[in-house]
Formats: sequence, structure tokens, C-alpha cells
Amino acid sequence: MNVIFILIDSCNRHYLSPYGCKTVKTPNIEQLAYRGVTFTNHVIGSAPCMPARREMMTGRREFLWRGWGHIEPFDQPIAGELRKSGALTQIVTDHYHYWENNAHGYLEHFNGSEMIRGHEVDYWKTELQPNEPDWVKAINKHRPGWGSTYYRNVAHFKGEEDFFSPTVFRKAAEWLDENHNRERFFLQIESFDAHEPFHVPEPYKSMYTNDLNPNYTCWPPYQNQDQRRAFLANTSMGELAYIRAQYQGKLSMIDKAVGQVWAAMDKYSLWSNTMVILTTDHGHELAEAVHSLDEIDGEGRDRTYRIPWGKQHPHYLSHANIPLIVWHPDLMHGGKKIDELTCTCDLYATVLEALGAEVSEHTHSRSIMPLLNGEKSRHELTYWGTFGQGICCTDGEYVLLQGYDCSVPYFWYSALMDKGGKGEVGNFIPGVDSLVWKLPRGSSSYKFPSILYRRDDPLFAERNIIDERPDIAASMRKRLKELITRDGCPPEQIDRLML
Repeated sequence: MNVIFILIDSCNRHYLSPYGCKTVKTPNIEQLAYRGVTFTNHVIGSAPCMPARREMMTGRREFLWRGWGHIEPFDQPIAGELRKSGALTQIVTDHYHYWENNAHGYLEHFNGSEMIRGHEVDYWKTELQPNEPDWVKAINKHRPGWGSTYYRNVAHFKGEEDFFSPTVFRKAAEWLDENHNRERFFLQIESFDAHEPFHVPEPYKSMYTNDLNPNYTCWPPYQNQDQRRAFLANTSMGELAYIRAQYQGKLSMIDKAVGQVWAAMDKYSLWSNTMVILTTDHGHELAEAVHSLDEIDGEGRDRTYRIPWGKQHPHYLSHANIPLIVWHPDLMHGGKKIDELTCTCDLYATVLEALGAEVSEHTHSRSIMPLLNGEKSRHELTYWGTFGQGICCTDGEYVLLQGYDCSVPYFWYSALMDKGGKGEVGNFIPGVDSLVWKLPRGSSSYKFPSILYRRDDPLFAERNIIDERPDIAASMRKRLKELITRDGCPPEQIDRLML
């Protein structure tokens, strides 16, 4: 058996046809769903990008212990475990964070890696571009310098084939040309698209809009609160719609690129001996809940308390309930749906089991292979979040977006000392024999509110019922506390998360 693992960054399932979207063209992803199985209750674990990857690639929950960062010395990376079992491992990606100082250690365990440079603000090209087009200037207006850095990397692009996702999937198909007859392989195809900037060529730029105002940005700010406020004070509903249309165009470009891998699988009859997993790290809010700019508050949040773009707390299901589509030639397929709860962390054990490698008892990962045999989920409740922020959970019926008390101190647990130079050393992580640093993080007096809503509420129209149903909120908090305690949660997080 082989495994092809396709990771499409920032992919909103509500814009994919297998999840009911009628307007965005994704026929190749739909083909996989028609052939395989679509999971309807798959949720994120740790967000955003690198925390999600550590969960997928090591099987360890992250956000209660630390945030964005490197592989830990005590981790058992999936590529290394597969190599020990005799499998050939390869990654093809344009996800430039892998080769940054603060996110290292993920690629080194593969037999081979193909790295496509230049996405987002990858420090790659240095040639000055004196004649920047209007769309670059529009980015720079609220993200000073970001547009120029990105444009230096893409100014030489001539057509669609030069863009990032078409290149990633073309290189992956070429790898299959050369390695399809290997006895057992794991191919990770990782596209940083559909991540911003939502820069696409024609026909995708105008595929979902006729309003091509040259002053519109394809990359609104959200990480910096001052930049976010300034943008929201000067934008229009037309510009918000344009941004969504560019994102949707990027999804259609990715989908077409995926077809190159399907063609290689057809050519070499790989559907008969290859498991395919297609998913994402998280979705991305695109101001869908904003009905009027007058609704935006002083922090740059909308009426649902969302930040209109990005993937920050509160992590509504609009970006936390993510796509997972699986093909396995010997197990459940034929366009079926699985409604059982699954999460990002589970993919680690799934891939290891599929390829016959051992799964450590010290991971948090639970294979989804039994679900493909018709069994029930091992999760009655699953949770997700971002380090230093709140925690969210669902039991499939209700969703709790639990607030947090910023005045309670919390800590970063890692084998790597940070430059602050303050902390203590000890055996602080259950199931890990290695000594780690316990490094203090800042606090404030702010308390973030909690939100409770029904799982079947319409997206972007969720109704907070936490005051109406304190009994349900209390029950979910109790179950959540029991679950994260069983997972080895640091005790101070229980207080900080008001559990």
C-alpha cells in the first residue's frame, strides 16, 4: 500500500462542491469524493499553520503546551517512523515556513524533498521591481512592504503554470512518473495555496466577480490590530466581495492542478494500491458574517465576535470544521459520508497504520482506519485552539467556544530555551521522558467571553445560547476539562481557560 497525502492550506470546506457548494468549481476534488469517503465532522486541532503541521506530523497535541515552532527532540516525526518501517518518503511543497529558523526540523526526516520558493513573504528574490502594478500598491497600503516582497518573487511569472499550486502538483506528478513502481511510498503534496495573498491569473481572477477595481487588495491585514482597524475604516462591501472572489478563484486553480496527480494515478493504475488523503490545516474567515461595515467594533471584530479574516479565536466551525476526503481501495468508498468526530491529530496514526508502521502509545493520535471499516469514532468530544488564546470543543451537537482569563500566567513547554533566558527545567509533559523548559508567557487583565451554539446552526448566523442553556455549557466544560486533563494538559491552563 502507498499513501498520497494532499494538504491544501487554508481550504474552506464550504467552498468545495463535495460539501454542498454550488458556485465554486472544484471538479477534481469532487471526483475524489465521488470515488472515496467524505468526512463531515473533521475538525482542526492546533492552529494556525505550523501548530497544525506538528499535530499531523508527530501525533502530539500542541496548543496547550506551546505555539508555532520546531519539531521537538522527543517527537517521532511521521516521515522518520515510516522510513524505519521501510517506506520511501517524499514531500513536495511551497510552504516556506518549513525552512525558517522558528519552524525547523520537519523536512529532514523525509528521504527526499522538493521545495518551491517564493510564496507569501518568502525571502527569495532580491531584484528591485520599480514598476509595481496597482494590486501590489493596494497590498502595501495596509501591509507596508509585504506586497513588494511578494511581487519580487512573482514578477517573472508568465502564466498559470508558473503559479505556486500548479507548480507543486506538477512536481508531484513528475515524482510519480519516476517512483510509481516503488513498493511502498508516502508522498506528501503540500500546497501553501489557498493561503493569502489571493493572487491569481486569469481566468480565475474574474471567474467569480465582474468588479475588478484596481484599488482593491487581494491580501487584507488581520494579524496586526492597527492595520486591521485602518483597513476596515477604509474598505467597502464591494472590496470584501472581491477578496472572496479571488480566494474562490484560487481554489479553482488548485483544483485544476490536483488533476495532474489524478492523471498520473490513472496512468500508472495507482488507485488500486494507493490510499489518498486530502485535507487542510484550517479554514480562513473571509468576512462572510459581515452584513454591514457598521457592525465592526473598535477591535476590528464583527457582530459574531469574529475577526473578519484569518483563523484566530474564537474558532467557529466556519474555519475549524475542515475538509477530509479519503480514498482507500480496500475499505469503505463509493461516495459515502462519515459523520463521526475526527480531528487533525488523528491523521498521524492513520498514515502509520495504513503503511504498516507502529504507532507509539504516547501520541494523542487515533487512527481513522476503523471508521473506514464502519466502526464508531473514539471521540465523544474533540477540542481545538491556539496557544495563549481560548479553547473550543464539540460533541457533534453543540459547539463551545470557551473564553479565557488573560490575567492567569501560562507557560511554553519546549526542549529549546528561548532568548528570554527565564524559566525552569523539569519533566513537565506526561509521557515524555525528556527534560523540557517551562518558560513564562505574558498576561493581562482581559477576559474573553464564551460562546455556545448548536452544531447545525447556519454558518455565519450562529446564535449564542450560552445564557439560555447554562446546563449544556456546564456539561461541556466538565467533559472538556476531563478530556484535556487526560491528555496531560498543564494545570495552569485549567485556570486560564476558566474550567
